[in-house]
Amino acid sequence: MTPLQEVAAPGRLPRRAMPPSVLLSLIFCWCLWSVKSEPLSLHLTKRHPSTWDVSAGTVLSNISKDVVLQFVPANQSHVLNHVAVDMASDDVYLGAVNRLYQLDGASMKPIYQVITGPRLDSPGCHANGCNSDIKKSATDNHNKVLVIAPSTESVIVCGSVSQGACDTYRRGNLSVHNEYIPRAVAANDPHSSTFAFIGPERHSTFGESEALYIGTTFTAIGDYRHDVPALATRNLVDLDFSKFTFSEQSLLRIDVKYRDNFLVKYVYGFNASNYVYFLTVQKKSHLPGQEEAGYISRISRICISDDNYDSYTEISLECHGPGTGHNLVQDATIFDAGEDLARNLGISTGDQVMAVVFAEAQGHSDNPQKSTALCLYSVKEVDARFNENIHMCFNGTRRYRSMEHISGTILNGKCPTQWSTGNIQDFCNEGLKISGSAPLTTRPALLLNDTLVTSIVATSASTHSVAFMGTSEGFIKKVRALFPLNDSS
Repeated sequence: MTPLQEVAAPGRLPRRAMPPSVLLSLIFCWCLWSVKSEPLSLHLTKRHPSTWDVSAGTVLSNISKDVVLQFVPANQSHVLNHVAVDMASDDVYLGAVNRLYQLDGASMKPIYQVITGPRLDSPGCHANGCNSDIKKSATDNHNKVLVIAPSTESVIVCGSVSQGACDTYRRGNLSVHNEYIPRAVAANDPHSSTFAFIGPERHSTFGESEALYIGTTFTAIGDYRHDVPALATRNLVDLDFSKFTFSEQSLLRIDVKYRDNFLVKYVYGFNASNYVYFLTVQKKSHLPGQEEAGYISRISRICISDDNYDSYTEISLECHGPGTGHNLVQDATIFDAGEDLARNLGISTGDQVMAVVFAEAQGHSDNPQKSTALCLYSVKEVDARFNENIHMCFNGTRRYRSMEHISGTILNGKCPTQWSTGNIQDFCNEGLKISGSAPLTTRPALLLNDTLVTSIVATSASTHSVAFMGTSEGFIKKVRALFPLNDSS
């Protein structure tokens, strides 16, 4: 059995005590919970600010032996959507409905709050503004993107109003508004997904630089959503596409024939080595009328040197235990393997591992049941399966790339004829756009019945690897040892 501890969120009685080694990583658990009225709590060490915005909320201390500090927004309607931590200063940024907060990491006191809504808005308005004949109404602004960009000393924030447009604020002083960027970037409704992160790109005219990688679920709300691609690489200055010429565009679109029906949920994304990755939940089939086929989880990969998304490739991600079929990714995290886990996975200590929590679907829908599986994949294993699927297309094993739902197919969706390409050293220089048929499958490290885990972070402590998981009921579960289950578990 994998050692497990459970700790109550604020307002609940703890079932078992939480150890003092909560670490900074726990902060990421809280933002993705279904916390309609749950406040945020953590334990850090840092200076206390001399002033704070008392109107933003209340800070309580020593609520229980587990909860050291607790920040409660002044209004329960300001539901938390995202959190970001500035690792240089320990400042904590919170993105909520109609609010942004900057907290001091040690005291949890709100240094600044920014009012972001409600705003007068309409789906018929462009990000640049509204025509006078369009009727507008007060609309809640749900935070969709919250990332810290150290290279531009800014905090990038996108909301659900104004077609998912973004604002930038000064890093370290959220009260200083740098710029409103009238560009449709994020999903423009409360429920459609948007996931963004900052990573390296190697195709800019400025040489090596950082960019915003973002995945956005298509919405048909308003007349301007065709401007928003499914995936994009955007510069950090004005959030325009990193490359946009007649022949090269740093974006990926779902074909217009399918995008209304084939909605992709972007759950997580990250950079490792020369690639960026996105984890998604999507229908098994992109064809209309195939809903009974249900949903699957997939991981996609793009080379950071690719300025046209030609290297885009997808494979299925599976997590199967004895008699289980957990098919819906809920969250994921990347961490460096400790010595014990590395030995178990057959990798080196410090190699990157992806921890993913899955839920079982309710019937053929993408609604999760209260049943969770935690699976572990080394990034080396992920890349090996991607390369295997690419080789299957290029060595003649497969005839078709099977990616008709993506715009801009390569070779009309056909794989190269056998022996026609020679020995390819770097597939980042080739046109791919392949939907792999061989999934990446592993067995769970943990199975939880009657529990829906909605968020996870993980880290290595000494020789061990430890995960913290947030549940839909507002509990933290600490997994003290991470190993895949064997067949008898």
